[in-house]
Amino acid sequence: MNLRRLKQVFGYGWKHAGQICSQEGQNTSRRISIFIDILRCFFKYRMWSNQYLKERFYSLSPSEREQIGALYLEKGIQRDRWQADFLANQKFLLKYSSAKWDLATRRSKKIAAYTKRYNMGKGCLVEHDVHFSRQHYLDGTIRIGNGVVFAKHVFIDYSGEVVIDDGVKMANGVIIESHHRDINAYEQGKDINIPTSIHICEKVYIGSRAIILDSCNYIGVHARIGAGAVVTKDVPDYAVVAGVPAKVIRILEH
Repeated sequence: MNLRRLKQVFGYGWKHAGQICSQEGQNTSRRISIFIDILRCFFKYRMWSNQYLKERFYSLSPSEREQIGALYLEKGIQRDRWQADFLANQKFLLKYSSAKWDLATRRSKKIAAYTKRYNMGKGCLVEHDVHFSRQHYLDGTIRIGNGVVFAKHVFIDYSGEVVIDDGVKMANGVIIESHHRDINAYEQGKDINIPTSIHICEKVYIGSRAIILDSCNYIGVHARIGAGAVVTKDVPDYAVVAGVPAKVIRILEH
């Protein structure tokens, strides 16, 4: 555990212990005992102090604490595993997204690293400042086929499920999203994020600075996405789409 996380545990633990004592009309000695219990529950169940407060954990019986604590422990292990991967991904991108890796003498090493980390096929090209990332503790996945090209400044959110087939080409600055926030829940003070999926079929070309929103789940074979387009719905096979929002302007012969 890093020092920053430890400071949060102690700081919020003491704050919430005081809040509990204030609600219950207890004295300072009781605050200290609750604070110690909050720390014990964090290390035993990986339970944050706000969760301790929410569950009124201090008032539960031993059997109730064990039952609820086991659920938090399972979630905590998943959370810590996700967070460790998130930090590893940040370090990876910090290292390999620099333009220095575009040099011919270094490019093959960078491609090998991206291939290993992101389940990428053979013969792909990754220019500098290409970011793949997932957010909000969502367990998304990304699968990339052979011969895929990612030009500079491409960003792909794989909080949901992202599948990119063989021969796809993405120009400069393409953005792909695979999750959205539940606005109704947000207005009620809840932070709920919903993963989605997108399948980009073989030989698709996505033009410079196009944005693929999470409401698009399918981009068909040999489809063409115009530069600057904002794609909000599925794109048929062999379709050419452009505009904001993107619309089909023609179907290619095949």
